[in-house]
Amino acid sequence: MLKLLRNSFSTAGVLETEDGKQIRWQYIEELNKLQEKEGLRLSNKLKMAHINWRQQKMKVHLAAQLFSSSVADALEYCEQELNYPQFRGCAATVQFLRTVDATFDVLNSRNPFGKGLKAPIKPSTKGRARAILEKAESCLRGLKVKNKSNNLVYMHATQKKTPICGFIACSRSGINIYEDLVERPSAPCRYLLTYKLSQDHLELFFPAVRARGGFNNNPNARQFRGAYKRLLVRHQVKKGTGNCLLRDNTDILDSTPANANVACRVDVAPVEVLLTKDEIPTDFPDVDSLSEYKEAVISYITGFIVKKMKPRVTCMPCSLALTSDSAHPFLELKNRGGIQKPSAGIIAI
Repeated sequence: MLKLLRNSFSTAGVLETEDGKQIRWQYIEELNKLQEKEGLRLSNKLKMAHINWRQQKMKVHLAAQLFSSSVADALEYCEQELNYPQFRGCAATVQFLRTVDATFDVLNSRNPFGKGLKAPIKPSTKGRARAILEKAESCLRGLKVKNKSNNLVYMHATQKKTPICGFIACSRSGINIYEDLVERPSAPCRYLLTYKLSQDHLELFFPAVRARGGFNNNPNARQFRGAYKRLLVRHQVKKGTGNCLLRDNTDILDSTPANANVACRVDVAPVEVLLTKDEIPTDFPDVDSLSEYKEAVISYITGFIVKKMKPRVTCMPCSLALTSDSAHPFLELKNRGGIQKPSAGIIAI
């Protein structure tokens, strides 16, 4: 569904919400152009492969990285803080990306100890999950697109209705399955991991069956039965449960490579290389005159470095010198509670 929604969004170019605001694919392209020009990405994974998705349309991660809160944060920062004219009016696009990202996280929870939107659906998170899914359903139902007659029609009434209907069906099914498996009397589960309901498991199982047939990727019934038996047997074999256990690091059937390295001593005399004045490079980048865009990216990278350094610094004054009370506006936008605020000296370094 995520890939189909990306395909429809890119093909249409412009989607209109229920209240008349426009969601434009152009903002995604402009963000990629800006990042290619600056040479640094604004804390997202957007690349040319996400724009030219038709060459890799089957890769789900390209669609998931496009509909992400990191891309939405980058667009919002470029509009509100950097005031770039090419991003003016992208608020509806930002809201759309965040809505789809939140819906995907709720419908793709896989860790029982997950936090935030990636947490499983359980009594303590049911209300939040239901609110997110209902908001996504309302947003997707209100999307409009221009038809061949250049008239605005609801997207769910056109041939591009598949991702809309698919997301709505997944949202309603997820809540109903939760109520059936968790909330009813004598329910068998304490929580619901929605990733277990996806078809990824079948997509991983089918290639495993095809791989058992070698060059034959279209097995008959007997070949499928044999491949399925081998998969079952291999699945039951566990590491280290046999009657002969490995008790030392002895290598069996070891062989010496033919190209053995022979240590040889070579006397190397130091050679002084003299450079003329014209050969000395002078076009070094001026780190004191960075653009606001690069300052934001460097501040974010520095915050990550400080987060990794603080547990290893035992000197209390040194640890306090790594951070400060004030932070860059981009860090404030990206902060979900775990970002460190680096000091001005660390950013300058």
